[in-house]
Amino acid sequence: MAKKVLSIEIGQQVTKAVVIDFLKKNPHVYNAFSFDTPDGVMEDGYVKDKDRMAQLLREQMKDNGVKEKEVVFSIASSKIASREVTVPYVPEKNLDNLINATAQDYFPVNMDEYTLAYNVLETVKEKDKKSLKLLLLAAPDSLIQNYYSLADLMGVRVESIDYYGNGSMQVLQKHIGSGYSVCVQIGSLNTMVSVLKENQQIMQRTIPYGTNTIIETMLAHPALECRDETDAMEMLCRENVVYSTLDYEDETVRGTRISEDQWKRSGQSREARKAVTDAVGGILLSVIRVVDYFGSRYPDCQLGYIYITGMGVKIRGLDTLFEREMDLPVRKLEKLTNITFSRGFARSLQDQTEYIAAIGAAIEPVGFSLKELKNKQGRAASMRTVKIILAGSVVVAVALVAVGWFRLVGANKENENLKMEKQSLQSINQVYTENEQATKKFEDAAALHVATSTKNQNLVALIEQLQKKLPKQMQVSTLQSTEDKVTLTITTKTKISVAKMLVEFEGIDLLTNVNVASITGEDNDGKVGKYTFSVTADYTQLPTKEEKDVSLDEADTTTTDTTQTAQ
Repeated sequence: MAKKVLSIEIGQQVTKAVVIDFLKKNPHVYNAFSFDTPDGVMEDGYVKDKDRMAQLLREQMKDNGVKEKEVVFSIASSKIASREVTVPYVPEKNLDNLINATAQDYFPVNMDEYTLAYNVLETVKEKDKKSLKLLLLAAPDSLIQNYYSLADLMGVRVESIDYYGNGSMQVLQKHIGSGYSVCVQIGSLNTMVSVLKENQQIMQRTIPYGTNTIIETMLAHPALECRDETDAMEMLCRENVVYSTLDYEDETVRGTRISEDQWKRSGQSREARKAVTDAVGGILLSVIRVVDYFGSRYPDCQLGYIYITGMGVKIRGLDTLFEREMDLPVRKLEKLTNITFSRGFARSLQDQTEYIAAIGAAIEPVGFSLKELKNKQGRAASMRTVKIILAGSVVVAVALVAVGWFRLVGANKENENLKMEKQSLQSINQVYTENEQATKKFEDAAALHVATSTKNQNLVALIEQLQKKLPKQMQVSTLQSTEDKVTLTITTKTKISVAKMLVEFEGIDLLTNVNVASITGEDNDGKVGKYTFSVTADYTQLPTKEEKDVSLDEADTTTTDTTQTAQ
């Protein structure tokens, strides 16, 4: 029978916990509960009031009949730095040593104050060479200690500590079809965007916007008549207050609170609906940027579907907006497969998806633990070995006191083990040195190639890209170009389309440093009917294939921090 643990995710607003099989690919959930996290208890992943949270968790465990004494915590914090890195392939037993030796290259902090963990994403094979793609994580020692202290106050033992993004992926990757797909997990405070290929994570980024941003926008408009956050969320789920495009081109959908005539005559309601759409558009445009970045790194990979999950999956009309603006089919992820729930544990489909991080943390956690605990375990193992050796030596000395050559055999064996250990460590240094030398030679060659490049005339290519990237409601009045700069005068009907244009312009290879100095509006019967603005940008040559390869290789060694803040 599989070992059961209590997996806990303490979010900024809601705390969730499940009793679940530990380290099982298709686990069984025996029980689950959630409760509102009190104000002031959590701050960026840290439990500030451990006594109060420990008391609440003990009470909830008692009320729900939970008796498990081993717990797994899922942590979301901006203090946890994550990197997607590629390292030379080494045997698994040497991977820890390689990571510890190279960690300073990826995290510009004092590593004596951080705890490392990692997850192998995939093994990359190129011709006769193999490498490992890792999700490398570094968490402050104080953050890990914070949860061990909480466990002590609860009277339980920490089995493992997981990273929020990893736990979510352990569940989501089981629900994605073949080919490349984008999974958008919209939470209350942030949105996690992941690019997956079947059961492998290719890329993961975090957007610092969630449903709270949309709810705040709704509360700011009295025309929507939302009393509080709960009322606003219910309205988002029940009524379609989100336009189906960022250009507000779809027909207005009347809600149940006001009549059709009132809705048509209410300019305030239409403006409120536009504002809500813009709030959703902020999340959407950030998702588009992540997808565009993926396309630049993997130009031959075609995305198949967009999967939406989390709290955002409940918002009516959000899937239609994403589908029309991203031109990709959208699927809602509302039910978990390969995970079974006890018959007596009756939860709605939405409840299942909201427990994703807690469930995934028990499947395959990254395994943060206290350095002191690791050291104790190492010393305990060493002491056990020493005791065994000493006991054996005493027995041999007493039984075979006249046979001294047994000692020589034992000494030779120990010497061989030490030599083998030394040799294994030298292989790591050799791999690291060869990798550094190869990287330096490649950078020198790339720099020489770039230095010998010259500008070409690419005006025709620029016009073609502008035709593809400009939103359809925009019109270019003038286009002026010099050797170094391009100036465009553009008119449009909506301000949100300007933001959309700036995102699209990031995909134009010929333009850099795009800037919009100001936007002027023309009045038409007291309303702004048209906006005019100028766009300036630096004009560069279109990169050659070799330069693109250089850029992609540099991107493989550059990673970004992900800020994970749970609900």
